[in-house]
Amino acid sequence: MTTNTAPPMITKNHLIQLITLSALWVFVGLVTAMYEYFFLANYPGVLDTQPMLNFDLQRNAVAAVGGLFIGSLLFGFLELFYFQKRMVREKFWVAILKKVAVYALLLFGLLVGISLAYNSFLSGRSLRDPVAWQETRAFVTSIAFWHPVFPVLCLALLSSFLIQLSERFGSNEMWKMFTGKYFNPKEEQRIFMFLDLNHSTTIAEKLGNEKFYGFLNDFYHDIAGVITQHQGEVVEYVGDLVVITWPFPVGVAEARCLNCYEDFEKAIRLKGETYLKRYGTVPQFKAAVHCGKVIIGEMGKIKKTIKFSGDVLNTTARVEKVCGKIGAKIVITDKLKHLLIDPPYALEKVSNVSLKGKRAPIDLYKVGM
Repeated sequence: MTTNTAPPMITKNHLIQLITLSALWVFVGLVTAMYEYFFLANYPGVLDTQPMLNFDLQRNAVAAVGGLFIGSLLFGFLELFYFQKRMVREKFWVAILKKVAVYALLLFGLLVGISLAYNSFLSGRSLRDPVAWQETRAFVTSIAFWHPVFPVLCLALLSSFLIQLSERFGSNEMWKMFTGKYFNPKEEQRIFMFLDLNHSTTIAEKLGNEKFYGFLNDFYHDIAGVITQHQGEVVEYVGDLVVITWPFPVGVAEARCLNCYEDFEKAIRLKGETYLKRYGTVPQFKAAVHCGKVIIGEMGKIKKTIKFSGDVLNTTARVEKVCGKIGAKIVITDKLKHLLIDPPYALEKVSNVSLKGKRAPIDLYKVGM
């Protein structure tokens, strides 16, 4: 096994977050430039100070918007690909202090860069012109330097808060709650995967409660990127089982609901030696995938969440229970099989499988991986 770490992959979810952050930061850059010009212009003497001489709204807006656009990309990559990986196990207050320190350095460099851009090529000078550097130095050492600090710092903290909310609830669920998409229950065609750890009881007895909790948590963290990469959504974690869903036809396009499982195995293999050192075992798992119509809606008053209801979930849970009995790592139902176009894996039919609580037996397919 290897300990090599896969390079960070930009998923569709990451792109949406980066685009949203960039739009927000560009808007704030424009508002900040207008604030500096129209608000400060009402205070006699402010625009007459050395850093504010020859202040031009258009040039300042271009510098602010361009600088904050670059800043939003730097911030986004830090949050999505550095902090989320490096600080996932940090205590809350430790992570906050480290972030504040990094953001302070980033903000300082960003404001210096914006000022230098404003005083050099946006003012018709060369980047090496000593006048551009002199005026930039005058800005950095003046009180005018602090005018944009507060709004940009608030922007960074707000952006970080939104990303944390997105991680906590899932960007799709947070957006659906915000827009009220499922305020009134709706019926949708959905694909579900029930992914369950093998021998979890034995592992829990061997490791003890605390260490087994770490084992589960590491497993869920290591497969999270794969789920978002394949455009899946986590419905819930139930002990050693995770329920994943895809809207139709997203889940069957390019066989995402099957390729997802193969990439789970690859992700865990990459961390194999780490698991062996920490826990003495590597996670093994099985999965059942089924599809059908469900009711989706907001449920609850305290800790309101989006819930799925329907026989599809019960059937998927029953199919997952028979995976071991028929010797399969991943099983799909006959109903899902007919929706897949040219599946990239061999499918072995197992006929007339009886499921607990179901009157009629069904046909299942073992997926060869």
